[in-house]
Amino acid sequence: MHRIYRFLFFLPFASLSLFSLADQPMTALERQGTQFRLSGDFTSAKVIENELIKRYPQPAGHVFALNTIITQLTWDETQTAYDEALVNHAATTLEWCEPRIDDENLGAIANYYCGQANFVLSFHHALKGKYYQAGKRGTASIDYLETALSIDPSMIDAKMHLGVGYHVADNLPPFIKMFSRFLWFIPTGNSEKSLPYLLDVMREGDQYQDVARYLYGILLLEDPALRPEAVKQLTWLVSHYPANGRFQLRLISLLLIMNDFEGTLNAISNYLEKSHRPAEPELSITKILKARAFLGLNETELAAKAFSEMNSVFLPKRDGIPDWAVAWYLLTDGQLHDLANRRDQAIAAYRQLLSMAKETSVSDPLIEAARAGLSEPYRLRSDQ
Repeated sequence: MHRIYRFLFFLPFASLSLFSLADQPMTALERQGTQFRLSGDFTSAKVIENELIKRYPQPAGHVFALNTIITQLTWDETQTAYDEALVNHAATTLEWCEPRIDDENLGAIANYYCGQANFVLSFHHALKGKYYQAGKRGTASIDYLETALSIDPSMIDAKMHLGVGYHVADNLPPFIKMFSRFLWFIPTGNSEKSLPYLLDVMREGDQYQDVARYLYGILLLEDPALRPEAVKQLTWLVSHYPANGRFQLRLISLLLIMNDFEGTLNAISNYLEKSHRPAEPELSITKILKARAFLGLNETELAAKAFSEMNSVFLPKRDGIPDWAVAWYLLTDGQLHDLANRRDQAIAAYRQLLSMAKETSVSDPLIEAARAGLSEPYRLRSDQ
């Protein structure tokens, strides 16, 4: 699966909120549900989903469910628990919207729903390695969403999925782009629209303003020169959604990638000291990132201590631990073994990471570090 996809909706869990649904119109319910998702409160978001499905014949609830599922999948793309629900919600959505795309009154919303359903199906097929189906659905998603916008230019939220779709299509691996003119099912990218579309949603969108803010920040990560702006956007989200531990972890991991090790430790301290203290596995993931920061500062003993504190979570079957966190674990394990002159164990950890990278998405810096570790033993930075 293309790496850009995997971080798109990296949102966490939080505690259940009490709320009233009485007499709220559909759009108000959708906004409230989106706010619950942004706060990581998936239990309350599920109540909203069920209420939307129960009340309204058009598939607003099914589309809401699809966006919740894709949020969960991008936290851990190896999950299969949502597969059946995803396919069923998408089928119900398409069954309603496809016959109505040319309807004089319902054409805009029908195309919008069809676009979102195809977007999620494209993501789902990409996770399963079905790239032909993923490409077809991606192209269909872009076509439907652009049509929705042409019918109703005020439907700004449609630009969120479009912005992501254009960015992914425009940043396909080079070998795919080389043959894209022969592969009609590959979506056509448009860099001039991708980030500006997300900015439009941030400024003028309805329910997706802050989701677009997150996506905008994530897409900036690919350009090192733009990462400070990504930090700014993620910091804003952390301050406005303090219960969202996955926003916290994304900010921490970004600071780590930028080699801002002091900033990483400060962000970790802020996260752990908040009233919304993380549960497992987020707590252990935080400790692994803490160990990484200490390694960056050449504090080997502190790194080893932080690392040992979460071995009880990472050493078993790792149920519930997303692969991206396991990759960080394996790299740290290998480097700490190297520093302790346990070369055989270090090589085994690096090889396991590289083997995992063949089956799931692992970020390039981790792959490069693992390959370097196989070439020669890891040593502390000399510039500290």
